Amino acid sequence: MNGSGVEEIGFPGWPQFAPEVPAKVSEVLLSGKVNYWTGKVGMEFEEAFAKWAGCDYAISCTNGTAALHIALSALGVGPGDEVIVPSYTFIASSFSVVQAGAVPVFGDVTEDHTLDPKCIEALITPKTKAIVVVHLYGVVADMGPIMEIAKKHNLFVVEDCAQCIGGKYKDTMVGLIGDV
Repeated sequence: MNGSGVEEIGFPGWPQFAPEVPAKVSEVLLSGKVNYWTGKVGMEFEEAFAKWAGCDYAISCTNGTAALHIALSALGVGPGDEVIVPSYTFIASSFSVVQAGAVPVFGDVTEDHTLDPKCIEALITPKTKAIVVVHLYGVVADMGPIMEIAKKHNLFVVEDCAQCIGGKYKDTMVGLIGDV
């Protein structure tokens, strides 16, 4: 108690790990096989994650920013291109577009902070190559209309699921709806 009859409990530690995790991490570190070519843990994780998600393969990245950069690069996004991104999101959503040499075009978001499908078509120009959809705060974006618009205008859809791993849109795991 702090003297006023109110108990201070604070916030729980974050991130939290299962009790066996520190020992497993130490085991990998002490083995000296900590990179992708000499160790197997990264590949095992990717295989297990792909199986869990219901897809053929998965690629682990250092963070979501790197994942977005890789996704945009794989789609050939570069100088002269525009990419529609939500106006309210983590900075990586627009930074990865700039990192690819393209220009982010900011779209309005809905009350749940996901890209509003109603604003997308007005933002499309001949330079638009992709739409980055961010499933933010565990909230899944309205993918049906977004995919229809993308198909109509021949645009790629990149799903940022960093904050919504395991989320589903109409029984389909997020990350498996868009192109990447």
